[in-house]
Amino acid sequence: MIMIMNIVQALQNSAIVLAIVFAASSASHSRIGFDKYHNHEEMTNYLKEITEEFPNISSLYSIGKSVLKRELWAVKLTTATEMLGVPNIKIVGNIHGNEPVGREIILHLVQYLLDNNSKNEAINNLLRTTVIHLLPSMNPDGFELSAPQPCPNDGMHMSGSRANANTFDLNRNFPDIFNPNLVPRQPETKAIIGWLKSIPFVMSLSLHGGALVANFPYDGSSDSVPGKLQKLNETLKTANMFELYKKFLNDSSYNHNNNNMESLTPDDDVFRFLAKQYAGLHPTMHNGLSCEDDYLKFKDGITNGAAWYQVIGSMQDYNYVWHGCLEITLEMSCCKYPPASFLKSHWEDHLKPLLTWMQQAHRGIKGVVTNRITGKPIPNAIISLKDRENYINTTVNGEYWKILLPGVYKLSVKATGYDEKIVRVKVPEVRENQKQGPRPQLVNVQLEPTNKKTIADSSSTASTYFNAASIIILTVIHITYFMVL
Repeated sequence: MIMIMNIVQALQNSAIVLAIVFAASSASHSRIGFDKYHNHEEMTNYLKEITEEFPNISSLYSIGKSVLKRELWAVKLTTATEMLGVPNIKIVGNIHGNEPVGREIILHLVQYLLDNNSKNEAINNLLRTTVIHLLPSMNPDGFELSAPQPCPNDGMHMSGSRANANTFDLNRNFPDIFNPNLVPRQPETKAIIGWLKSIPFVMSLSLHGGALVANFPYDGSSDSVPGKLQKLNETLKTANMFELYKKFLNDSSYNHNNNNMESLTPDDDVFRFLAKQYAGLHPTMHNGLSCEDDYLKFKDGITNGAAWYQVIGSMQDYNYVWHGCLEITLEMSCCKYPPASFLKSHWEDHLKPLLTWMQQAHRGIKGVVTNRITGKPIPNAIISLKDRENYINTTVNGEYWKILLPGVYKLSVKATGYDEKIVRVKVPEVRENQKQGPRPQLVNVQLEPTNKKTIADSSSTASTYFNAASIIILTVIHITYFMVL
């Protein structure tokens, strides 16, 4: 923890932050303003226009459709010409329909990055070395059913449509490692799952509203109350949630006290670093007082998801467990859906942390795993660290990325048909005058094909010899028999 604090402090005082923000001027002319929230038609037109204006840097594509058949638009930004080894990152907004601040911030981020590519060295470098995917709205149907609310409020005002058009909470709709998630998969959820399967994302942000905190995995726990309720209802089979919860509280076989119980990932040090760095660069998030609620305090402006409240089927847990993508959930504003007059200040508060977060895709190590004999890439090789109980797989091109803090690690690389290889890796400190941000250590690994014959191979060979010998013996017997006759 002390090491993480020192690294974050160094970054705050270094030119890494200053270089990004702020030689770049504001956009030469604004295609989108802060005076309103943009509905789906307006958002679609804007994204088409700006990507057509910058065809060599950006492209617009859809990852799927919502329940009401609205396109789930994503913008891809990069100037990289050689894609091998270039990391992909993503930012997803408007998961909950009535939390659209992140939606508008992403729309402005698209414009900011495109306009400043030719003006700002750090942004130019970011786009040359990274593929950035920006999805402004995961829940366009829910957004269209919501409207701004007066501020300030308690941050948890539930007006508008949090859920999708089928009334499902999309941040409770993903497969879960701790408890079976029996909720029907929604079109928007399926689209995100397909997206993750098609692109090897390294990092991700999920943008929410209603608090001011950086939340990191796990959201779920093997000892979570939602999991216990689900298990209890396998017996009771009741649709009355109040009755179910009452039964749960009266059942002494369950441990009801799980407040402040953290549920930590093997990469907890990296998650805490990313969350603390973001909160530390935000003007007020790092203060740890979320929206003037005295009862709700987050030390340093960060929280483990399960320690705040536990859920089944969160998107950030799914990203990490199923795809090795380090996703953080950002609560960006005290009001879930503030008036548009708040948007400009939210944009200014989050721009610096967003840009710095994107640079962290280049922290740690990356490389390509190949066959030592043929030199061909090895897809689906298993990459893990000896002291961490999780792994990632190489891409179809044999690529991998692993975000790590400074230190010495033992990297294990193995694949079917190859001998395991252990590599000692040292990740250096990031120099304070390194204006372009962190740079990954290149750790290419060659695996030796396994030469040992398996038991099955030996049995097969022995069987072949046995069959051949049998044929010879039977032939001799046959000839001898007819000679006797």
